[in-house]
Amino acid sequence: MHFPEIEHAALLRRRNSYSYPAIGLEGHAPNWREITFPSTSSLDSYLTKKLNSSENAEVILGYIAALFWGHASGADGRDIRARAHGKIRLAYQGQRRVVKGKEQQMRGVLDVGENVVVGHIRSAIEHIQNNSFGNALAELNRLPQIQVAFSSKLCAFISPQKCGVIDSKIAENFPELGFSLRNGYVTDTVTNRERYGEYCLWLQERATSLNADADHAQWIDRDGSKNRWRAVDVERALYG
Repeated sequence: MHFPEIEHAALLRRRNSYSYPAIGLEGHAPNWREITFPSTSSLDSYLTKKLNSSENAEVILGYIAALFWGHASGADGRDIRARAHGKIRLAYQGQRRVVKGKEQQMRGVLDVGENVVVGHIRSAIEHIQNNSFGNALAELNRLPQIQVAFSSKLCAFISPQKCGVIDSKIAENFPELGFSLRNGYVTDTVTNRERYGEYCLWLQERATSLNADADHAQWIDRDGSKNRWRAVDVERALYG
């Protein structure tokens, strides 16, 4: 696996200009409310706390809020929060549909069971703690309405220090990473899961290198706060 060769100054510039909305959800299912955060760091702290909570309802909220965040803005920066609300309703409540004349149930949290969903997330947390990032990805891929990119988003919020997102934008802009895509999506394959593990370790290494560089050790969040690098910050610099 090959990794991008990007100078520290370029990574710092790209992280400082990262503009994806810092928005999430609060409240109780299914009547969640949008919440806007003053910085990406405060969003991260909020979702990390939810996903690692000992309370099942808090974990479910973290999962649904991460889905909302990931669907709320288009690749071109368009605000598509109305679509995001539809996505989270589907992920939570499921939906009946007819395919080739046969009725099917698109499964949501209520179909699978909240305990099962929380179990997958807690299993993924344990894998991340053991540095088994590909196994964490596989565990999260079992959640309703989740594919590889969104599983990696959950990994990144579970542990911003260790994990980052791999989505089609990064995979296409940095083909040297070697992630395979189908129809514009990162595929759920053993090879991609293995590469995700290597990718997370590389993100951590770059964060360590940046933190050791006095000239580039702090990036500036949108609230003006200065922060040291984590794996997720290197990924966000790649995302741009």
